[in-house]
Amino acid sequence: MTSFKTAIRALALAGFGLASMASARAEDIVVTHYGSLLYGVPYAIAMEKGYFKEAGVDVTGILTSKGGGTSVRNMMAGDTLFAEVALPAALSAIKEGFNIKIISGGTDGRSSFWVTRPGEKIDKPEDLKGKRFVYSRPKSVSESTTLAVLKSWNIPVADVKMVAIGDFGAGLTALEHNKIDIAIIPEPIYSQKEKAGVKYKILPWLDEKLPAYTQTVGIATDEGIAKHGPKLKAVIEARRKGVDFLYANPKESAAILAKVYNLPPDVAANAIANVLKMNPTWWNHGGLKRPLMEATAESLGAVGALQLPVDWKAAINDSFLPPAKTQ
Repeated sequence: MTSFKTAIRALALAGFGLASMASARAEDIVVTHYGSLLYGVPYAIAMEKGYFKEAGVDVTGILTSKGGGTSVRNMMAGDTLFAEVALPAALSAIKEGFNIKIISGGTDGRSSFWVTRPGEKIDKPEDLKGKRFVYSRPKSVSESTTLAVLKSWNIPVADVKMVAIGDFGAGLTALEHNKIDIAIIPEPIYSQKEKAGVKYKILPWLDEKLPAYTQTVGIATDEGIAKHGPKLKAVIEARRKGVDFLYANPKESAAILAKVYNLPPDVAANAIANVLKMNPTWWNHGGLKRPLMEATAESLGAVGALQLPVDWKAAINDSFLPPAKTQ
C-alpha cells in the first residue's frame, strides 16, 4: 500500500504546474469536507461577515477535501496557509515525519447519527458482531469514531467488517441496498435525506458509552508558522468569531450555511439545530483539549491504527491558542 508520505509527494508532483500560482494562493485555507459537512460553518460565517479581514488576513478561498489524509495532502501540495483536518490524519502525518504542527482546535465530540435499515435487529452490543460498518476514508473522523465505538462496547474489530467507501452518500446508498449494515450520517446529509423522505432506523445507543474526543484540529507547516504567524493567528481569531456568532445567532448562521453550501434553508436550519441539540459545544472556539485529543489517539492506538505514544510536545505549537476564557 502506498505510504502516506509517498502519496503526498505524488500529489505535490502532480500539482507542480500550479507552483507559479503559490503566491496568489498563499492565503487560501483547507477545511475538511467544506461545502458538504458542517466543519466549515464557522469559516463560512467568517467569510460572510468579513471577520478574516477584520482580524488581519485576506483569505481568498476555502478549499475542500474529502476527509482523512486528503485534507493534509491538499494543504501540503497546495502550499496553503492553514487547514482544519481530522485529528487522526494530522497525527498520522506527524508520525510520518512531515513538518506540520497542530495549532488550534476544531470540533469535539459526537455530531452524527448512527443508522441501519428499518426492521434490522441491531438493538444491543452483541448484535454488532458480523455487521458491516461503512466509513469514509482511512484516518478520517468516521473511521476513528467507528473504532472508538467498537472499543467502548468491547467488540473486537476482527468481529465486524469495516468498509471504506469514500463519500457518505455512497455509504447510504450501500446501506439502502444491503451492501453494508451500519452507517454514520453527519449533517447536513441526515437532514437532506429526511426531507427526501428516506427512512432509517436510528441507533442512538451505539455511541452512548463513547468518551469525549476530538474530531478535527487546525494545522500549519513549520515553514508557515515561521513566516506567517500573524496570519495564522488571524485565521484562528476569525474562526473563533464565527463560532461565537453561530452560537448566538443559529438562525442567521443557518441562512449563511444555506447560501454557501447551496442547501434549502429548512435543511440548513434543521442540520444546525440537530447538531446543537446533540452536542451544544461541538464547534470548539480554537482551544486544544488534550484529554479529548488523547482519547482519540488512544482509541486508534488500541486497534493498531496509530502508533503510540504520541509526542504531544512535538506535535503541538500552542503559541496560537486563544485566551483561556474564549476556548
